[in-house]
Parts: sequence; C-alpha cells; structure tokens
Amino acid sequence: MAKFNTATAKPAGTSPITSTGSAVTHEGAVGVARDAKSELFLLAVANMVGEPTFYEGASGRDSRYAELVRQVAVADPAWTTGFLGWLRSGANMRSASLVGAAEATRALLAAKLPGGRQLVASVLQRADEPGEMLAYWTGRYGRAIPKPVKRGIGDAIGRLYTEYALLKYDTASKGFRFADVLDLVHPSPAAPGQGELFKHALDRRHGRDGEAPEALAMVRNNAVLRAHVADDPTDLLNTDLLKAAGFTWEDALSLAGDRLDKARLWSALIPTMGYAALLRNLRNFDQAGVPDEVAEQVAKRLTDPEQVARSRQFPFRFLAAYRAAPSLRWGHALDKALT
Repeated sequence: MAKFNTATAKPAGTSPITSTGSAVTHEGAVGVARDAKSELFLLAVANMVGEPTFYEGASGRDSRYAELVRQVAVADPAWTTGFLGWLRSGANMRSASLVGAAEATRALLAAKLPGGRQLVASVLQRADEPGEMLAYWTGRYGRAIPKPVKRGIGDAIGRLYTEYALLKYDTASKGFRFADVLDLVHPSPAAPGQGELFKHALDRRHGRDGEAPEALAMVRNNAVLRAHVADDPTDLLNTDLLKAAGFTWEDALSLAGDRLDKARLWSALIPTMGYAALLRNLRNFDQAGVPDEVAEQVAKRLTDPEQVARSRQFPFRFLAAYRAAPSLRWGHALDKALT
C-alpha cells in the first residue's frame, strides 16, 4: 500500500517566484502575473541592457527594468542591495546590475532613504566599471552626480585602480577615462602607491605625461619596453618581461606586427593571458601553429574548476569556442570546462 504517492500528495517546497493572479500575454493568451520582486528577478537575470527581444524593444524593456528596480528599492532596500550584489557577483550580469544600482540609488535619494553608496560600490567589480557607471548616470540624468554615487564609486576605486588596470583599461576609446573619474569623484587613496597612481593618471590625461614615479614600477617598465620593441621586437618573446610591464596580449600583437613568428609570440603570451582571452583565441592559437605542449598548458587552465568559476563565463562561451576552433585538441577540455 502506498504511503506517500497518493492522490493528495503535493510538493512541500514553494518557489521564490510569487504569482499574484492571471494576466494577458503579448499575443493575447492567458499568462501569469507576478509580484514586483519576482518580475524584477526574472527580468534581471535575462536582461542584456540595450538589446531588443522578440516581443519587446530595447527601450521599452530597459524602461520596465528601471521602473521595477526603483519600485522594489523603495519598498525593500535591504533586499535590493543583496539582490543587485548577487546579480553582479553570482549571476555575472554586468550591465543589468550597474543600471539597477544607479536606478535604485536615484529612487532611494528621492525617498530620502540611505543605502545608495553601498549599492553602487557592490556592483563595481572591474576597473573600467566606475567609468561605465558615470557614463550611464550622466547620459541619463546629467552632470549633477549625487554624493552616494560619488562615494560608492570612490569605494570601488580603492579596490580596483591598480597599475595593471590603468595600462589595460585607461584608453582613449573611453569617454570617461581614469582621470575623468578621479576629477569627478575625488577618492582618497586606499593602498600604498595609489596616490602616485592617481597623479600619474591625471598627468597623462591632461598632457603632462612625464616619466612615471619610481613607485609605479610596472608603468615604468611598460614605457621602457614599448620604446625598446619599436626597434627590436624580440623582447616580446620574454614572458617575464611582458608580465613585469603589464602588457596585454593585444598590446604585444599590435607592437609585434608581422615581425615575429606568431607561434613563438603566442607561446610567450599565453602564460600572461586571462581565462576569457584564452577561451576566445583558441582558433588563433591553431592558425599560428602553437605547439602541442603549449596547447596542453592552455587545456589544463581551461579545465581548472577554480579558474572556470573565477572566469565568470556564460555557458554559451564554451560552445562558441568549440565551434570556432578548427582542431579537435580543444574539444575535451571545453566539454570538461562547460561541465
């Protein structure tokens, strides 16, 4: 006789997504209405900001997202802070979390509620994101930047602005460069040498790009190596020099041009490359003829569980890499990494 699997058996658990009744879908069918938090969650984890979907245009979708964030932020600030922090660090939704923090902070300010500073700081996890936050805010609300936004960005700068970050992200392609962010936010240095880094960023942005101070060893090494390889590119084959100078793989390839054997150059660059860069260059490694022993090093990193977790890659990135790479030597590593 069945004791559990009876006609009245029901699941004990409940979903955190709460339904509030029925609704009409875009095509006129019967759908489900949800409370604001549930609607925000479902939208946020799939919202590539500025991108249209089949049923909804980009501007309408973004406006709906911003309105939901503002509504929930005022109703439950603590939940919103935890959610947006998770959205950036757990769900790895970069733009959605940044927009959410900006809109939530604006709503909290209008309601005279605290918490905006912590919200902003929690979603800024990469050194180019303080500039992203300012570009979004000023593009939407003008150049008047409230104190919680400035202070939240300042807190993030203390964690994120390093010599390597300056060399990698502070480029002329950005509307808000590091110096522009510093000029608007006025953060206090949070680590030894960061004051010199701030000054150097300001100097080079405003045309006072003299020799970097001795405290900025990586920046100085970078300048020396750039000057040297203009005449003799062979130093680009020295992994230790590249690492000490904070060179990115893009820098090295650009400076080398066609003066170096690509297989040797990639072999020197691979130990300094990040996980995402490795994943997206597998086809280039094959086309250059990178040796099997170097490919084995790449495969070992691709399948390291800790590196996979830290990389924050969406699952489709592994499928895209598999489809792009012409050889089969990456197949098992990519399958293992995806799993």
